[in-house]
Amino acid sequence: MTKEQIEFIKKLIETPTPSGSESAGALLLGRRIKEKTGIQPEIDVHGNLHAVYDAGAEKTVLFDGHGDEIGYIVQYIDDRGFLYLSAIGGVRAPLAAAERVRILSKNGPVNGVVGAKPPHLLKGEDKKRGVPDDLANMPCDIGASSREEAEALVEIGDSAVVDSGFRPLAGTRVSGRGFDDRIGSFAMCEAFIRLVTAPCKPKVNIHYVSSVCEEIGLVGGRLAAFAVNPDIGVSCDVGFATDGASADDKKTCGDVRLGGGASLSTGPIYHKGLVEHFRKSGAKNGVKVQMHTVAKGAGNNGWAHKLEHGGEAVVQIAIPLRYMHSPVETIDLDDVDSVVDLVFHSVGSLDDSFNLLPEQP
Repeated sequence: MTKEQIEFIKKLIETPTPSGSESAGALLLGRRIKEKTGIQPEIDVHGNLHAVYDAGAEKTVLFDGHGDEIGYIVQYIDDRGFLYLSAIGGVRAPLAAAERVRILSKNGPVNGVVGAKPPHLLKGEDKKRGVPDDLANMPCDIGASSREEAEALVEIGDSAVVDSGFRPLAGTRVSGRGFDDRIGSFAMCEAFIRLVTAPCKPKVNIHYVSSVCEEIGLVGGRLAAFAVNPDIGVSCDVGFATDGASADDKKTCGDVRLGGGASLSTGPIYHKGLVEHFRKSGAKNGVKVQMHTVAKGAGNNGWAHKLEHGGEAVVQIAIPLRYMHSPVETIDLDDVDSVVDLVFHSVGSLDDSFNLLPEQP
């Protein structure tokens, strides 16, 4: 991965994009595509970023990575000027305690902190628990002394995120808030750019979408699948890395490691022929790939694409991630490279003759 790519990832990760407020991230990705390819992307009425490469082919492939992250929304402001937040997506409430937050007001970001009672004042069950397990018991302090002062800064319905930025770790590993799934959206963006600028042009039509509101119900992925009605969907999200977990987690989630390469899903909802094509393309081109089993419908946009419109043949690729849905999500940038390489080689070798149908009677 180049220094320029890493700097872009840092900028993208430090840009808040909670579900329903993805526009700043979509603009970054869209402008990158326009600069690198000359293709003019569009952001639709729902907020999905959409870029199209038209090869004049019969087959169309949809690339999808969701551009939203989990976050918070201002629910209530009390007379003392404290805010109370509700979760956007799969937030674990105890992790919010004693965190800095950034509230996205119409006049710009407002800093806040989620209060945590000192251990000296905790009693009974609260002392055992340490922090509340309900956001309703966790006031957010923006420094206001009254409701009026707070309302001059923020409004009910303003979104917020934990103020945790991009942090390099040892080697090629990095940590930050919201790699789920802006890193997947970035990887698909890079694969799109690489394919359409390669000397040998793709032989299939490619639609790239950075989709909205995945964390609250796969909304943008379903809308994109309906709008494009592709033959093939390639969805990239993060997945559980279990190399830092217990043996039981490996038994239930598989042996998936940071630095082990792209995690290619296999299971009942994924197209067997396409999965095998991607696996063989990876092996042929020296791309690191690790297989990951999904035994049922999954909570990602690959599942949304399978269900929507006529239903497309789906491939799901994961970037291994530790500490999912926390402010310290951790990935290996080498795995991002593996995803880009895998998609480039696999989609670059597709054409209209690729048979998606099973053996017929």
